[in-house]
Amino acid sequence: ERLGGKCMYFGKPQVAHFEACLRQLEMDPHRVAHVGDSLHHDVAGANNSGISSILVTGGIHQDDLGTPFGILPSSESLEALFAKYETTPKHVVSTFSWSS
Repeated sequence: ERLGGKCMYFGKPQVAHFEACLRQLEMDPHRVAHVGDSLHHDVAGANNSGISSILVTGGIHQDDLGTPFGILPSSESLEALFAKYETTPKHVVSTFSWSS
């Protein structure tokens, strides 16, 4: 873009990315939750796409929140971080693990 060309963006936090995932899964956005550790990429993208968001605080924002891994930050720390990024997740967890 700086050189005068046109760029197409696809991926988080772009709504088109989340919509493509929903189409691929053949799922309604109200039946899906997006789990991630980035307020900018994961939470904002999911929120803007009508998908519930779950923030994992033990990821990239852990140092900003000032809590050890596996410990849920205080409400005050979370609210300050949400204000900084101007987005709020539907749910917050300290860690996330998936096994099949």
